[in-house]
Amino acid sequence: MKLNEIKNKGGKAVIAAMILSTGITALNAKENKGVIMTVDGEEVPTSEFLYLFHKNNSQQVEPQTMDEYLDLFQVYRLKVAEAKQEGIDTTANFKKEVAQYRRELLEPYITDTAFINSLVDLAMEREKVAVESSHIMFIRTHNEEKDKRSLELIDSLRQELLNGADFIELAKKYSEDKFSADKGGYLGFTLAGTFPYGFETAEYDTPEGEISDIVESHVGWHIVKSGARKPAEEFNHPARSYDEIKADVLRKSASPFDTRFFEIRRKNMENLKKKHPKMLAAIENLPEDEAYEVLLVEEEIAQYASNPDYHNLVDEYTNGSLLYEVSVKNVWDKASNDEEGLNNYYVANRGKYTWDAPHAKGILVQAVNDSVADVIKANIGGMSPDETVKYIRTNFKKEATADKFNMAKGANPMVDHLMFGEAETTPKIKSFKTYFIVDGRIVESPEELNDVKSLVVSDYQEQLESDWVNSLRSKHTVEINQKELKNIRKSLK
Repeated sequence: MKLNEIKNKGGKAVIAAMILSTGITALNAKENKGVIMTVDGEEVPTSEFLYLFHKNNSQQVEPQTMDEYLDLFQVYRLKVAEAKQEGIDTTANFKKEVAQYRRELLEPYITDTAFINSLVDLAMEREKVAVESSHIMFIRTHNEEKDKRSLELIDSLRQELLNGADFIELAKKYSEDKFSADKGGYLGFTLAGTFPYGFETAEYDTPEGEISDIVESHVGWHIVKSGARKPAEEFNHPARSYDEIKADVLRKSASPFDTRFFEIRRKNMENLKKKHPKMLAAIENLPEDEAYEVLLVEEEIAQYASNPDYHNLVDEYTNGSLLYEVSVKNVWDKASNDEEGLNNYYVANRGKYTWDAPHAKGILVQAVNDSVADVIKANIGGMSPDETVKYIRTNFKKEATADKFNMAKGANPMVDHLMFGEAETTPKIKSFKTYFIVDGRIVESPEELNDVKSLVVSDYQEQLESDWVNSLRSKHTVEINQKELKNIRKSLK
């Protein structure tokens, strides 16, 4: 996007175009010192391979060899290529998610640490002092005409106060804060953090006995009259550590309802203008929000081009997200939802699914008493297992419960008692004192897919993964840069 286009056109559409132009495949300003491979002609930088190789091995009990990881990396990059071919990287949700992560990752690089620390220091000083204050307030209504009249009136009242009018009388007559108006707007002694930050600043910065400028908060507009100061310890205010106060400042200033949010952004904007002077002409006619967004996008481009940490983390997140989405579609969801394929896999491999010991199968019913149990037994004849469970759960919601089971001895004391002849037990749910089993039987080996479904799904998933990877190898072209690989081996030695 050319600077004169931004300047002349302006608007959010232009900014959106800039943001899209900084997509992960378009950010090619970074110089790559080597290329480890190409996938469908797209170069994969050595820096990415080494970053992930070292990160992977730092998390392994037994580090992988270069050859072992190279094969894993190829598969990883094949899946990313497939995701792009399927258009996953072009969807609105994917772009939004990556853009949000990229922006969050940028935050530490644009935040003025010294300015943040100055806010923390100020908060620490205020924590030591309680301030007496009063106010006159008009509530924000979002009715444009009414709010305009409120602003005109509060400005008029401030002029009256500057000319000597009595604060208490005006507060009683005009203030819309029903909790303090009857007391002449008196709020008593308050501690730092009690009120919105802009109001707090007016309390602490206005000299004792004087009135503030008009203060805007998220609830309305105020005139603050500052009073006496006392040590906070007189009000049993516990002292907090520097780290506690800093965490509080960072949390609160992240919200636009806190005026520090805009102070921090303005400071960031000053710094970004100094870092990107060529953008000043382009943003001079843009609203502040949009100008700030343009500077942030420019900073993202610069960080991606020059900061290996930022570059690697952005790539890792972007490609990792593509890998996840394409794997869900082609393996994970398919393994769980392809009932026909799952059943065919089970039939073909039935012999590998066995139990070390017989299992009990049936429906365990628990009821509040024998009478309810008798009613259930009288009405479930001829029902399938699923129908039985649904009937009991629908018609005896607080009086009984039913669950199908398939388990070996030792998994449930009630099943052990009724199916395996173990000692009688007391149900864990004390309100269900009676329990019995419907259609109970002992089976020596799995009878159907559902008996071992979790195992079959896992194995079927592995089969789908293997088949999918084989198809990717034949579908996409991977060329290893052997010369670069040789150089890597030397450098690692």
